[in-house]
Amino acid sequence: MSDSQFFPTVQDVMTRDVITITPDLTVRQAKELMRVKGISGMPVVDQDRVLLGIISVADIIRALEENSLDVRVSEVMTTNPVFLREQDTVGQALKAYRQHKYGRFPVIDEKSRVVGILTAGDIVARLAQILRIDQVENHREKKKQKDFATRMFDYPIVGMNFDRAGEAASVIKKTLNELGLDPSIARRAAIAAYEAEMNVIIHAYEGRLTAEITPKEVTITVKDTGPGIPDISLAMQPGYSTAPDQIREMGFGVGMGLPNIKKSADEFYIESSPQGTTVIVKILVK
Repeated sequence: MSDSQFFPTVQDVMTRDVITITPDLTVRQAKELMRVKGISGMPVVDQDRVLLGIISVADIIRALEENSLDVRVSEVMTTNPVFLREQDTVGQALKAYRQHKYGRFPVIDEKSRVVGILTAGDIVARLAQILRIDQVENHREKKKQKDFATRMFDYPIVGMNFDRAGEAASVIKKTLNELGLDPSIARRAAIAAYEAEMNVIIHAYEGRLTAEITPKEVTITVKDTGPGIPDISLAMQPGYSTAPDQIREMGFGVGMGLPNIKKSADEFYIESSPQGTTVIVKILVK
């Protein structure tokens, strides 16, 4: 929800379609206009819509009593009327209602031009709308949280099988996007998953990638079978690779796999032995 919904100003709640009248018209014309429009008062403005005064039913009644319906509006209108400005808060508007007890207030801009009219009903209707918006957003958020149950993925990886490379990364990225997470989280998870898949395909006999997606974090775990990494610190250096020439000729094995995985992770863990390697990546859902 935006700040303007929490702290609405007069321009957020006012009626913009304002019925006005000019001071040179007669009270009789003003009376007929109010009857047709079903209103009990209206601002009096000049040709530039600058506020000059306001005429109300009370002014019309007084003119009837004095038999002066044919005098000009300027002769019976209330001059120097109480008004509100566009940027006034609803709190200030409510204070004006309590102080002056008027049914409506003209709203002016920085050049004193009438840009709206505000009644108590406008404020109530707008606040009710805000409450409905808040209820809808709360319902959507609760539904999103309900729908965002833990997701689990499990993919087998076969060494030297490039045909299925990237499948797990693609599904993980698509799932994170569908859940409405920040695109950067989906991108980082996809990079980590893809690089981990490729490491198994290039260097190991077989492996398994599992992913767990919760409202708090994305955890990607890759375990492979042999031959392991002899020197992890060396393998973590950008550009270092033990990939055979035929793999390099295919455009893979450039020595950026593990560095890219670590760079994409909030938490990174690696363990290796001649029996295999385990890589765990955690990406926090902030």
